[in-house]
Amino acid sequence: MRLKHCSHLHAGTILEHAFGDEFRDLVEVLGAIEPPLRESGPFTDTGRPKKPKRQRVPITGQHKYLLMPVDHPTLNLQLATELRMRGWNTQPIATTGLTVPDTIGPLSLKGDFVKNTVFVEVEFGNVASMFRDFFKFQIANRSRAGNVAVLVTGTRQMMKFADQGQATYETAARLVPYLSIGIQMPIWIVGIEPDDWNPIKTRYEEMRDVASANGVDCYDFETAHGAEIEVEVPPESGVQN
Repeated sequence: MRLKHCSHLHAGTILEHAFGDEFRDLVEVLGAIEPPLRESGPFTDTGRPKKPKRQRVPITGQHKYLLMPVDHPTLNLQLATELRMRGWNTQPIATTGLTVPDTIGPLSLKGDFVKNTVFVEVEFGNVASMFRDFFKFQIANRSRAGNVAVLVTGTRQMMKFADQGQATYETAARLVPYLSIGIQMPIWIVGIEPDDWNPIKTRYEEMRDVASANGVDCYDFETAHGAEIEVEVPPESGVQN
C-alpha cells in the first residue's frame, strides 16, 4: 500500500519519536497489506447489495453502474489480525478512568486498537462514523486511555471501489485546520491506497463481464479510475465537498 498522511498537533512527529515501536508497527502493517477483493459473481438483481456489488453514479454526463471490487470489511479483519500479532489490544474502552456522575453510569465507548496509549481507529465505514471517531479520540484523551490518536482510512481513489458515501483520507485531511477548536489530542491521519492497481482492475473487469452478460451497463475501469467521485458528506457535519 501507498500511505498518505497529515497531522493534527504534530502527531506524526510525536509518534515517530516518542512511540517508535508503535509507529513502525503501523507503517509496516499498513504498507504491506493488499486490498482484499470481492468475488466477481454470481449475478443478482435483488437484495442488498446486488452482486456484483455496484451502484449507479454520474460520470461525465453518463449514468452507468460503478463496480466495487474492494472488500473493505475483510480489510478491517486483516488489519486486526496483523496488529494483534504485534501485541495491539482490540476494542479499548475510551472512557477508562473517566469519572462521571452515578446518575449517568459508565459508557462503554470502544476504539479499535491501542498499544502504549496509541489509540487507533480504522475507518472504512460511512463518512458520518469518522466524526464519531474524532469525538472518541477526545474522550480517550481526557480519560488518559490514549495520548496520541491514529485515524486510518482509505483514499478517495480507493474507497470509491469499496462503497459510496464512505470516509476518505481527503475528507479527514480537510478537517485538520478545524480540529484544534475542540480536540486537544494529537491525531495522525493516514490514508492508504494500492501501489499496484492491476489486481483491482482485473477483478473490476471480471465483474463487468458478469454484469454485462446480464444486461447491466457498467463503466470500464479506466473511466471509473479516472473519475473524481465526491463522497457525500452529511449536511449536519458542516463540511463542504
